[in-house]
Amino acid sequence: MTKKKDFLSALSEQVEAKNQGKVDRIRTIDDYRPIEKRTDAEDDFAIPEAKETPSETIKEEPAAVTREEPAAVPQEEEEDSGRPASFTQETFHRIEKPQRTLSKTGIAVIAVLALLAAGLIYWFGFAPKITMPEFAGKSISEVSSWARQNKIANTSIATVEEYSLEYPDDTIISQTVSAGKKIKADTPITLTVSKGPDPDEKIDFPDIRNMTLSELQEWKDENQLLKTKITTQYSTTVENGNVISYDLKNVSESDFTRGTTLSIVCSKGEAPVGQVTVEDFRNKTLAEAEQWASNKKVSIQKQEQFSDSVQAGYIISQTPSSGTAVKQGDYVTVVVSRGKGVSIPQLVGYSAEQLEAWQSNSRNSVVIVPTTVYNEAPYGSVIAQSITPGTIVESGAVLELKISLYLPVMETNSRQWLGKDYLELKKWVDDANFKGASIQAGEYGAFATRTCSDEFPVPGSIINYACEYGTEDSDGSFSYSSGCERPLNLYSRIGYQVSTGACTVPTPTPVPTPADVVLTGDDVASLSAIQSFCSSYQMSCTYEPVTDGSVDNVEITAEGSIHKTGDIFQQIIKSGSKIAVRYNPAPPTPTPGP
Repeated sequence: MTKKKDFLSALSEQVEAKNQGKVDRIRTIDDYRPIEKRTDAEDDFAIPEAKETPSETIKEEPAAVTREEPAAVPQEEEEDSGRPASFTQETFHRIEKPQRTLSKTGIAVIAVLALLAAGLIYWFGFAPKITMPEFAGKSISEVSSWARQNKIANTSIATVEEYSLEYPDDTIISQTVSAGKKIKADTPITLTVSKGPDPDEKIDFPDIRNMTLSELQEWKDENQLLKTKITTQYSTTVENGNVISYDLKNVSESDFTRGTTLSIVCSKGEAPVGQVTVEDFRNKTLAEAEQWASNKKVSIQKQEQFSDSVQAGYIISQTPSSGTAVKQGDYVTVVVSRGKGVSIPQLVGYSAEQLEAWQSNSRNSVVIVPTTVYNEAPYGSVIAQSITPGTIVESGAVLELKISLYLPVMETNSRQWLGKDYLELKKWVDDANFKGASIQAGEYGAFATRTCSDEFPVPGSIINYACEYGTEDSDGSFSYSSGCERPLNLYSRIGYQVSTGACTVPTPTPVPTPADVVLTGDDVASLSAIQSFCSSYQMSCTYEPVTDGSVDNVEITAEGSIHKTGDIFQQIIKSGSKIAVRYNPAPPTPTPGP
């Protein structure tokens, strides 16, 4: 069965065939028109007569091929043409199928159906269906609700603002699409929205002092003044309804606009009998308010509050306000300024740089008392504060902060503590624990038995140590690391083994007669150096540990002269002389960086 090809595929094949020279031209639809009857002179092909059938329907038959025997060709012609004698010329005839056509009625029906389908597609897919409402006089929020209900994109609605005395703020003045019109979800709509009265429009300023309360209210309403406030209070000097005072902020009367701040106080007349009209105590001292209260038989209640604008000791506000009538014996509460305060922020988590920047601000005038402790927080960061964040305190208040030292560093090499007195290690642990660690140190497990050591013959010297010693695992076993990590865990358990002295008893060295010995600065470079000097020259040395900070490393007294680590000198002393050695058992180690 031959596969059906579409138009573009067939055309493509013909173009390719023509380009390759297989055909002379590309066939068109004209090549498939019915063949007209021609005479024998015009065509050698004969069209066989079709048999008539009872039905008007023409049955399609496969094309028939007829073969005509040509007339005999003379022998000479066959020889001349080079063809064999048996050759005969074949003639083929094409049988054309009649074309089918539609009636006019069928064409009309198809046209009507096509128009109906196009109309339905337009109606359901393209026709506007949203009815545009009348928004004039309505709030812009109603437009937003309508747009969401009808799935109208915000980008399709534009707004233009203008001042208006007729329409309140955020009210629609006009629209570009008429109400009732059908629109699509993407139809552009422009709305003119009111910004209310123009605050910068100049307003004639009247003679306020000679106006009554009702006249002032009418003037305010008529001009829609935005920041004009009219209040009333009792007065013993100004008649009821007349102006007591007015305050025009930062502008002259000639430059008065609708948005200018104006405060007007009108009189309510005298207070009823037995009542007192409260005065305005703002920016007055507490003493002035108390004096007035004493004269009027009214009590004063004082509250205090920090203020950046009101000087300490002066009144910030009052309750009730000035002009209010109170009975004799009632209370008037005044808020007195404590001056400028310092607001304490959440400092926990601040880095050292952030804390320094906060302290450098002159407004943050508090006294910070830092305490450094070991903690897993980054070095120099704040981990606790004594004043709750958000609290306002007086200038000079004490603020205690805990600052992280990060984790303790026990050693810089794997043999740092070997040969040192175990009490030095205990002291280091105590210092670390004082600064927030929870480290244990002792003679645990296999390290609990003291033993002799020729390598570290001084009794009390550490000959072995390990961190995390004796830590029990989940399976009940014990393990420890042979070295100590940098930094050290805050809950480490350090085990150490102590020397009882040398294992080999040394042969007593004959005591030589006193001889001159040169003592130099190198001999007091460290405790071990002076110990070696004393041992080598049989000096009578005494050792005194000093923990009060007066000795940095080693200090000696030899025959009346005092030397310490770092001195450059030479002193001649007798072998066997007495030398007093004072030393710091735990020289300070550099503080690790963050």
